[in-house]
Amino acid sequence: MYVATFVSPRCGRNDSVAESVESCLDPSEDNPLLPATPSRDLDLASSSPKQHSIAQPLLRSWHASCTSLLTLFSSPNPTFTVILVLLINGLATRIDVILPQYASLTLGWPLATVNRLMALKALVTATSLFTLPLVRRKYLEPRYADGKSGAIAIDLFITHVSLVANTIGIVGLGFSAGALLFILGLCVYTSGAGLADSLISFGTHTLDKGEAMADFYVRTGLANAVAALMGVPLWSAAMSYVIRSEWIPLGTPFWLSAGLFGVGCLGVTRLKRA
Repeated sequence: MYVATFVSPRCGRNDSVAESVESCLDPSEDNPLLPATPSRDLDLASSSPKQHSIAQPLLRSWHASCTSLLTLFSSPNPTFTVILVLLINGLATRIDVILPQYASLTLGWPLATVNRLMALKALVTATSLFTLPLVRRKYLEPRYADGKSGAIAIDLFITHVSLVANTIGIVGLGFSAGALLFILGLCVYTSGAGLADSLISFGTHTLDKGEAMADFYVRTGLANAVAALMGVPLWSAAMSYVIRSEWIPLGTPFWLSAGLFGVGCLGVTRLKRA
């Protein structure tokens, strides 16, 4: 037996009154003896909570990274070595994502003070990029031959010096030796900010005849994208594991990053011999 009920037009689809009326009109809602209809099964299936997993997006992300790497590695030498060093440098420098947390844990500073430290890092980066053209024009260009060979040698020299500065500075950051040495290591590490620009400039001078400039810049952008896609979760996971561990030193991720910079130095040495 059904009971007729009048529902006011003011009751919308999301109104609690309308929902209670619809539950009263459904005879199979509370009566387990009545057979369930297919529509009711669909409604129950659609209303069941869905469990979202982060595994599938991560797998798709890593698959896209591997596909991009295969495209990246199809470049001929020396472009291949340039792109590879850019990729390694991008992975190593993505350790900046854990730098504020590491500084706060190591020095015991609040986030407001750590933000001042990040402002100092940005200031050193800007100063390095502004002074690099002046140093190149006044001190480096007179020491090297004119023309294309001189420009290539200068680009390699700046790249190598920047990698050495990055390596020394990041190793110093890994040691908990007080605020003064931490700031000094940060300044040394940040002074190598011109690495990527000098390496890209070298790559443009050494392109083969069959390579287009636009394709080279696409590969460099792809290398930066892949480095960001892989480096950020990599260093975040490494920092999380180190914090949970009781025996691994807190600066271990920074020493691993220094190892990547060392691999980049080997790549630049290979470019010098090419």
